[in-house]
Amino acid sequence: MFDVSLSNSGYSMYNVDNNILHNVDGALYPFNPDWKRVGVNLSGGADSAVGVATLCKLIQQSGADTEIVVLTNVRVWENRPWAAPISVEVYNKLREMFPDVQMQRVQGYIPPEIEDGTIGIIEQIGTSGDRITTRSFNKFAAYTYKLEAVYGFITNNPVADDFQHPGQPYDRTWNADILKDNGSCPQYKGNSTPIQVYPWKLISKEFIMGQYLRNNWQDLLNITRSCEGDKALHQYRDPNPFVDYTEYQHGVTPLPTCNDITDVTEEKCFWCNEREWALNKARKIIDES
Repeated sequence: MFDVSLSNSGYSMYNVDNNILHNVDGALYPFNPDWKRVGVNLSGGADSAVGVATLCKLIQQSGADTEIVVLTNVRVWENRPWAAPISVEVYNKLREMFPDVQMQRVQGYIPPEIEDGTIGIIEQIGTSGDRITTRSFNKFAAYTYKLEAVYGFITNNPVADDFQHPGQPYDRTWNADILKDNGSCPQYKGNSTPIQVYPWKLISKEFIMGQYLRNNWQDLLNITRSCEGDKALHQYRDPNPFVDYTEYQHGVTPLPTCNDITDVTEEKCFWCNEREWALNKARKIIDES
């Protein structure tokens, strides 16, 4: 079985209503069938894609008529011109998988000039431009589309001894002590308007990959892309140069990942390492269960 004890303890520690918690392969997932419309942040990566698929499955199982508004921000488009079309492909695949679930898609945009990787933290607002843009867009969407809850699908950094990578996100490491000191449930912010839900926040990626395997959603996984190697990736593939937005043609231009190009861990982006490790880990856990 997958270890989801940290995540589940977050709900009990902060007294989240059991009536809205659903068992998903041992992990608790918040969803209130009375909600009429919810937003989901869908990037086109594996975490958000399976998060939305899980939500669709719960909507069907509960007989709810909840509509999903998919929120996608186009970002770093000059270096990753594939990101926007992949997010559309993932959305279309989800609609194909769950034709009875009402969905619509809304697209936003984050200028590359204000990304954290470009200018870092903006002193006047105390955070990065991409994060404040995402929050503001979610607030706008919640008001405009009357969303009762908005889902995000960030995950916990792997804590296993067999996974090491210097590029892991600095602010995505949770353990029992951090959870206890947090003062509120990090996965379910029921007092906010709209309610904010982060089902995977205290769960690492092997569980995510396990859901693709257990539900036979590999076709969906194959559409998603986690790699963020972009320009740096291609220095290991000389003489094939990086193709930027001025030349990229989706579905025509080759789209390798770090794992296709190099076997050296340090040369791969964090996300390729995490995805490969998690998929292997999930297969082992499932085989042994």
